[in-house]
Amino acid sequence: MMRHDRELVARVLPDGYLELFSPRTGKRHRCGPRGTTMWLALQRSDWQPTLAAEEIAAQLGVDPDSIRCDIEAWSAHFREADA
Repeated sequence: MMRHDRELVARVLPDGYLELFSPRTGKRHRCGPRGTTMWLALQRSDWQPTLAAEEIAAQLGVDPDSIRCDIEAWSAHFREADA
């Protein structure tokens, strides 16, 4: 299970992009609509990638395993960037 960084500030901008800001590192990340969708699904699923993937896969009519891999890779990118 993933854990949301309580210090991470997230906001969805009017253009549909997600901005993540880490006050600890001072780094900002801007995510497109795909990243925004993953972030919102993770929030709704209590940060559980499998549940988030199932939600997104049902909306798109695709295999949840491929979406879960995308979510895990996307999440790993941020863990590495903020290390």
